[in-house]
Amino acid sequence: MEEEFIATIKLTTGEEIISKVSYMPEDDSLVLENPMSVSHIAQQKKNLHINGFALHEWIHSTFDHMFILPKQHVLTMTEVEDPRIKHFYTESVKRHVIELDAFKKVSNPQN
Repeated sequence: MEEEFIATIKLTTGEEIISKVSYMPEDDSLVLENPMSVSHIAQQKKNLHINGFALHEWIHSTFDHMFILPKQHVLTMTEVEDPRIKHFYTESVKRHVIELDAFKKVSNPQN
C-alpha cells in the first residue's frame, strides 16, 4: 500500500467524496478511510450569492470507517492541498466519530 493522502474523488455514479486515500497497486483499488460525501450548498443573502459545500457520512448503514473502492469506479481524483479544506474535512470526521460513539453508547449501555 502506498502513502496516504486526503483526496477529492468524483465517482462514475456522479457522487463526490472527500477521503483519506491509500492506493493498493496489487488490486488496482483505493482504500478509503473516513470517506465523507460532498453536497453543494447555495444561499442568497440580499444580493449576495454564497456557494459552498457540506460533508456528510458517505455510507449510513455501518460503523465501519474503511472501505475498498476499485479504481474502475473513479472518474477523477485530486489531492486536497488547500489547508482550509483539509481542516474542514478533519473536523467533520472528528464530529462524526463523536456522534457515532455517543450513538453506540446509547444503543448499548452495557459497554
